[in-house]
Amino acid sequence: MTEDEQRASDFIAACAKEVSAYILRYADEAGLDRSSFLVSVAAVLASSALAAQPEDQLGAASRHIQNALGLIHCLRDEEADNPMPAAANAGFTAPQPSL
Repeated sequence: MTEDEQRASDFIAACAKEVSAYILRYADEAGLDRSSFLVSVAAVLASSALAAQPEDQLGAASRHIQNALGLIHCLRDEEADNPMPAAANAGFTAPQPSL
């Protein structure tokens, strides 16, 4: 990973963490289930992101979202098979989109 890619990954992670906190606060204020609300908002954001893509980049953007979702399943499967501290995966970053 290049320095620019790492920097972008760090910004993306910080943004996601901050935004997730806001989303969860909205769920709490509305008295809604936090997990379901977060998933619903994420789905709408992913759909909006895809809708905003130029036609020639739609496939790449869709694959990036699918890869990110697949990564979560892989990490969960790995944790179930070989429980390790979360810090062991801290250095892993998903590939960045070329959007």
